[in-house]
Amino acid sequence: TEIYTLSLHDALPIYGKFKFLPHFSPDGNKIVYTKYSVGQYSSPDAVMDIEVYDLASGTETMITHQGDDVQGTWSPTGRRIAYLNISPPTTMWTMGPDGSNPERIASSSGTVDDMQWGDIAWSRDDWILFSVAQNVNGCFKVRTDKIRPDGSSRMQMSDGGPNCTPPGAEQSGDADPGWSANSKTIYSSRGFPIPPANGPPGSTERKLYAFSSDAWYPGKPEMDLSLASEPSCIEGVPKGSPDGEYILVFRLCIDTPMPKAGIYLTDTAGNYRTFITEGFGADWAPRHLERRPPRRD
Repeated sequence: TEIYTLSLHDALPIYGKFKFLPHFSPDGNKIVYTKYSVGQYSSPDAVMDIEVYDLASGTETMITHQGDDVQGTWSPTGRRIAYLNISPPTTMWTMGPDGSNPERIASSSGTVDDMQWGDIAWSRDDWILFSVAQNVNGCFKVRTDKIRPDGSSRMQMSDGGPNCTPPGAEQSGDADPGWSANSKTIYSSRGFPIPPANGPPGSTERKLYAFSSDAWYPGKPEMDLSLASEPSCIEGVPKGSPDGEYILVFRLCIDTPMPKAGIYLTDTAGNYRTFITEGFGADWAPRHLERRPPRRD
């Protein structure tokens, strides 16, 4: 049995350069991703824009031209693409799949509780999820918010957990959040202020977490979906399956005898991890293209 997914490891005929976080269109005919013409993710001199790849024609089209646009994500109808411009302050935009009619939705304020944004994802019930960096009372971490595609009804989903980021480390809190199929659950890569076992200094242990898409409040329930048998890993970029039964997640456990980084499959309770392929940032094909994942006995 096969899974139709896409990750950076897949050898699509898209031309050169570093490509990041691909997403299938709702009809399965196109893929949107960030393409780096200079550098790659986290490079200080990076130049990047949004590209769309047409699976039928094999053509790749650049649809932004600013050099600092990232993280394209499709609307539920496929008629718009949302993305971020990361020149401070971060701005969120939508546009047509050909780059036409760009519209600015909203912007980070630059205040201590709204410093910059990242990691957007568009839900089937028409919310755009994004991460928010904050440094309140000297505690730097990242939380999750959502907003309507017209810029209205912004709402906080999480507070990023109780931990602050140590100096020189990757940020604690939530990153790369993704939606469940019914838009009622958010899956997140929750960062903690310690390196994973045997990890290099400055690296951050990250666990697969889940919480509801209701507004955050103190004490809001959260579920730790990491494996109790392998508690110290790096897990990120979770994606719920179209049928609501599975999650794809990048995973690396440095303390295992033979660390194997790549895309793993689990259920929505986090009961197991099944290796699928090498790569990072996988996406599910729409349901009509999908074949069911292999069952785990």
